[in-house]
Amino acid sequence: MESVLASAVAQEYTRRFFRVRIAAIGDLHVRGQEDQRAVPGLCNLADHADLLLVAGDLTENGRLLEAEAAGELLAAARLPVVAVLGNHDLRSLRRTAFRRTLERHGIEILDGQATVVYLANGTRVGIAGTTGCGGGFWPQEGPDGIHTRTFKRLALRASRECAALERALLDLRADVRIATTHYAPTTSTLGREPLAKYWMLGNCELGVVLDRRRPDLIVHGHAHLGTLNGRTLGGVPVRNVALPVVGTVHIEVFERALPSHAGHVEHEPVARWG
Repeated sequence: MESVLASAVAQEYTRRFFRVRIAAIGDLHVRGQEDQRAVPGLCNLADHADLLLVAGDLTENGRLLEAEAAGELLAAARLPVVAVLGNHDLRSLRRTAFRRTLERHGIEILDGQATVVYLANGTRVGIAGTTGCGGGFWPQEGPDGIHTRTFKRLALRASRECAALERALLDLRADVRIATTHYAPTTSTLGREPLAKYWMLGNCELGVVLDRRRPDLIVHGHAHLGTLNGRTLGGVPVRNVALPVVGTVHIEVFERALPSHAGHVEHEPVARWG
């Protein structure tokens, strides 16, 4: 009788709890053929993670040879790979060919879209991604006061990027929802970056959208002197996974809990390794 009860409890636990392991890295700045050791933690990553997110700047200059090398490097992880492009990737003069080169290696590129990755344990991991842009971190009404031509262009681009990200999050139906950008949505992960560079590193409007749509986790890169852990003003967890910051592939572990009643799924980051 006790063994039957123990088996029933074990089955209930298995039914109700799953672990989701999200690996993330950004700012690889690949210049040519790279060994896996160029990105610590990439070797045998499939033993530690279920999915790899790349937060932009896969390449240094957006050249096709660099894209080919980055694709080979990331494909060696033997995981589903979802990426956004960074400002260095967008230096490419042949952007369609650049994207197709990465896609040939199985890397899904998001540019204002969302995707859902189905894991072997049945969990659906949804990722909404866009590059984002600079512009700075004002109070919410700040962008209306921009006067210079450069900042007006940034404000227009920020408006487009934020609208695309919000649409992607609105359409995203998954057990774990993650937003991935290249530019920072908060100052809390900018660390030792000088204040004079904040306008180049991210945009507060991204944070406004993310607080409104509340994904479970936000992943970005770009701020090489930043810090790993932060939060938006509304409390959404943020990770700056730029390689110069984390020094290795960062892994975020979620425990997915299914309540006994149908409906909302609760999940919480329970551990990190990196």
